Amino acid sequence: MFTNSISGKFVCIFTITNFAKRKSFRYFASMITLDILICTIDSGIENVANVLMPPCDGIHYVVSMQYTDKNFLRLVPAKLKERHDVTLTFIEGRGLSRNRNNAIEHATGDVIVIADDDNRYTKALIENILEGYEAHPNADIIHFQALNMDGMPLHPYPADYVSSVEMTFRKEVSTRFNEHFGLGSEKLCSGEEQVWLRDARNDGYNIVYVPKPIVRTNAVTTGNSFVGNKKMQRSKGATFCYVYGRSNAIWRSIKESGWWFVHRKANPIVIFLNMMEGVNYLSSLKRRE
Repeated sequence: MFTNSISGKFVCIFTITNFAKRKSFRYFASMITLDILICTIDSGIENVANVLMPPCDGIHYVVSMQYTDKNFLRLVPAKLKERHDVTLTFIEGRGLSRNRNNAIEHATGDVIVIADDDNRYTKALIENILEGYEAHPNADIIHFQALNMDGMPLHPYPADYVSSVEMTFRKEVSTRFNEHFGLGSEKLCSGEEQVWLRDARNDGYNIVYVPKPIVRTNAVTTGNSFVGNKKMQRSKGATFCYVYGRSNAIWRSIKESGWWFVHRKANPIVIFLNMMEGVNYLSSLKRRE
């Protein structure tokens, strides 16, 4: 099944239906559908088949491919085209948040899971998602934990931030990703998860944390590349401004710069100035909007 759109990245939505009929999903006793949104761009489409579990009743994938040149469309693996449990959607351009919003528009499941093209899932990990929603029937959004490929926690939990691959939410949640944030955006390459969660809270949704893993992923974190990355520092300043307000963002930027000086011997003045560039950029966006 193929769908065309006018957005920007590759998204795989993984749908699980009627688990009550499958003994392998032993815990969840009611009917539920689960859509896993996997985003990729250009040659990343070649990795998506590795994300898919073996075909089984009630599981469906929607793959949204973002491309910057039509020649990348030739890279779609035959395996994806041949599987009846996969829907492909193609969107031109860049912008991870833009792509995720496109994926959400194609989702039909009761619960949506955000994923990347380097993720791996098992039935046991999927069961953790189902059990989470069974245990918290009033939760609109549940964020979980992630593992690295060695099966170890991706980072210490609980954490003061949430990675996209740890996030799940019910289809009724109408909050969308702010397209000024995230990979492929003009100025701000990160922070979209925290901005989305802030908007969701303001929209009145109930957010719950469940300390169970739901995915394995590559152990690459933004902290590893924060020092020396002006765009990432600018993005963090803008994220602080969006989530906490300008005055609080300035204070948090001072503290953040000091932390990197103490723990990594990074130049705190450079980091602070770059973060303030993000604070000012976000403030100007708010004035224009």
